[in-house]
Amino acid sequence: MSLEFLTPEIFDAIIIINIIVGVLIAARRFRRDVTGPLPEDAPPAARERFESTRAGAGAEDA
Repeated sequence: MSLEFLTPEIFDAIIIINIIVGVLIAARRFRRDVTGPLPEDAPPAARERFESTRAGAGAEDA
């Protein structure tokens, strides 16, 4: 297999594209984890906090 096309510029571009794709996938997963429902085995304190923030619709605690 000939890799003559793989100049330093092409190699750098492949690395940068790979990093960008990885960051996008991680951001999508993080957003899904943060905005999704709590798992069934979540502690009661976490469940209460989750429900209070959902009921407030983004209102800050006083």
